[in-house]
Amino acid sequence: MTKGTMPDEIGVLRFFEDGPIEKAEVVFNIVREKMRERMAGRGEDGGDAAEPPAPRKRNTRPDADAAREVPAAKG
Repeated sequence: MTKGTMPDEIGVLRFFEDGPIEKAEVVFNIVREKMRERMAGRGEDGGDAAEPPAPRKRNTRPDADAAREVPAAKG
């Protein structure tokens, strides 16, 4: 790549940072809807794997772990 050329990704980012807010909002809304459509179609057509679930948050309450423990069966 020559020094004078700019990757497309950088140009898009600069548009959202420096461009007129009205145009950036319109383009953002269009892109958001298109990405929602893509993500909704991913799991249905069996093409790409569905998005992995978000990692679970760690519980920091000390008494919650004791309440979740199942008592051992007697016998």
